[in-house]
Amino acid sequence: MSKPISDEIILDAIDKGLSSLGENPKQAVWYYLEKDYKFNRNKVPENIEAFEETLKNLFGLGYKFLEALFLKYLSESTDEDLHRFNTFAECVRVLRQKTQ
Repeated sequence: MSKPISDEIILDAIDKGLSSLGENPKQAVWYYLEKDYKFNRNKVPENIEAFEETLKNLFGLGYKFLEALFLKYLSESTDEDLHRFNTFAECVRVLRQKTQ
């Protein structure tokens, strides 16, 4: 049985994925996103497509590794099989529609 998705679950999945870079790099990424791209960490779930595009620009092909981790942690939190989704943003969008 799947669990409802929330902003906290989305942010937790992103944080866990970014933690794979190490704690200092994770903090640097959040700092850079807030300073240069004006991303408010708590508003990321509302702007998930823009967030995803920004990370793609920052990490290039390396984003696919982070995306796989985001999906893994989101899957663990929601008890959903997320392999059918093409992108993290698409996954979040569809899961949100299911809980509305």
